[in-house]
Amino acid sequence: MTQFSSLAGGRLDEELGTDDSTILFTTTRRQTAINRGVREFAELTECLQRWSTVVITGGTFEYDLNSTAVISDGDFLRLSQFPVEYHHVNASSQVMILAGPQDLPLRDVKWLDEHEPGWRNSTVASSVTQYPELYYVRLDGGHTYLGFWPPPSTGSSESAKTLVPYIAQPAIMSASTDVPYTAGGVVRVDLAPFHQAAVHWAAHQLEKLRRDDQASDRQLQKFLTYVQRFWANTRRKGGQRITFAKNYFRRQRSWQQDDPHVQ
Repeated sequence: MTQFSSLAGGRLDEELGTDDSTILFTTTRRQTAINRGVREFAELTECLQRWSTVVITGGTFEYDLNSTAVISDGDFLRLSQFPVEYHHVNASSQVMILAGPQDLPLRDVKWLDEHEPGWRNSTVASSVTQYPELYYVRLDGGHTYLGFWPPPSTGSSESAKTLVPYIAQPAIMSASTDVPYTAGGVVRVDLAPFHQAAVHWAAHQLEKLRRDDQASDRQLQKFLTYVQRFWANTRRKGGQRITFAKNYFRRQRSWQQDDPHVQ
């Protein structure tokens, strides 16, 4: 693992061609640039994905994903490509999970306005069990609301939660022993080969202080090469397979098996 002190020190010295840390390339500037590089790489590659568990309060429509009361680390950037999951536990401890385009599709507010008039006025008694049919995301200034419709509710001795997959912002490194892409105290070891990307991004920014646009552009291209390498490494290997959204052949076989007139 490459520590913060090495990224902002020796590795950056090699790219800048100097070990100056007091005049032009001060320690503070170096560290700030490295942190920006780590975040820029995570933003472009979406390499840092996390899951957050949010406890459902009966009758509540929306939850602010930018609030530390919802996502405690406050590192929410945007929802990932995976669907939000809704978990409901009944009084007999049986679990029902709603997820995916069939059970819990993602819609938007415009769709709700067009297809579910008066949806904002929907209510439910706290003692009544009610499952959501869909979820949506609503932006409002500094807030990013995850909403459910109809508002979920749990009956007596029941509980519910939602699992939210999201792209996280890497934590700002400050201690010399900090390692990039650490979340919840766990280091993403598989991202170690891409730590150098932050060094190239930092050099790209710091070369501007010397008014050396060509050197800055060269470092930017090196940084983007790491981004491309990441996508190449994570791309699904082999050819792509086209499948039906629904397996009609399997359904046809099951109909034939269920039909007593079919021999």
